[in-house]
Amino acid sequence: MAEIYFVRHGQASFGAQDYDKLSAIGHKQTQLLGLMFKEIGLEFDKVVCGAMVRHKESLKQIKLNLHLPETIFDKRLNELDYQRLESSFCSASNCSPPSSPTEFRDFFPKLISAWASDQLNGLEESYLEFNDRINSAVNDHIFNSERVLIVSSGGPTSLLVTRALDLNHLGTGEILYFTMNSSYSVFSELNDRFTLLQFNCTPHLDKKEYNKLKTFI
Repeated sequence: MAEIYFVRHGQASFGAQDYDKLSAIGHKQTQLLGLMFKEIGLEFDKVVCGAMVRHKESLKQIKLNLHLPETIFDKRLNELDYQRLESSFCSASNCSPPSSPTEFRDFFPKLISAWASDQLNGLEESYLEFNDRINSAVNDHIFNSERVLIVSSGGPTSLLVTRALDLNHLGTGEILYFTMNSSYSVFSELNDRFTLLQFNCTPHLDKKEYNKLKTFI
């Protein structure tokens, strides 16, 4: 029975000119995650990481406190192209980008729905293509493995939850919004079925002094 610990990267630099790097909070979140994995004695026989900067920086922080096998980098685990999706959706819908958590909450499901329904123009990747690359990467990496650590993003996490729970694209949009930075979700191949065992776990941030480190964006 293969287990996958699928980690969403730590908080990235939202609002900065270069989003694809961790904020100071993101570095701390993922360092604490690695420390928790060490404390509970988790061992992984394979480590896979997306090719984005925020993925690599997250894994680097996790590895500060955890001995891990050599990393496999796989660009198939990269995040969806949010900036292009947002631009295309706003253009098609004649709306402004969201600027508050409440606006993001309503925006994500609409954006994903429009993408999945092929209503957006100027994109290099369709929703179906995104779905196929994430799932093909995961299927490849769990083959002949017992416990795999994968560091990726919120979009791929939500897609895998959608797969495990047999939801449609509306579920992907909802789950994406609620996936926390540096959280991990546990999936398994159980009785030939891809199964969700745990979702959006952040026990490394549950101590009172770390509560302010819990972020979604």
